[in-house]
Amino acid sequence: MSVRLVGNCPMGCGPHLFVGAGGYITCAWIDCPHPDAVSTLLADRETEHVVQFGEAGFTIRHPLRERLDDALMECDLHAWCAELPGPLATSSPVRMREASLGRWEVIT
Repeated sequence: MSVRLVGNCPMGCGPHLFVGAGGYITCAWIDCPHPDAVSTLLADRETEHVVQFGEAGFTIRHPLRERLDDALMECDLHAWCAELPGPLATSSPVRMREASLGRWEVIT
């Protein structure tokens, strides 16, 4: 027996989520391109910002919690990174956290 959930599939399928075998949240829509998208997202243990610096710029992966209350729209990490004199001296992604208002630090 499956349990239907309140919510929508993040792939755009609509309200077709249920708890499947093993407790995995799954989309029941037959044409869903990634039926286990919710379970995959929830399995990600990262809770901080991850920044990949390159020669031409940077890319930020924001933590899922920033989707709550539109916190993502208020995140100033992009502005902080854009003001750096150049990329950090690493080719690996770095985890970052706000150290104080408007100042960020690399964490391990």
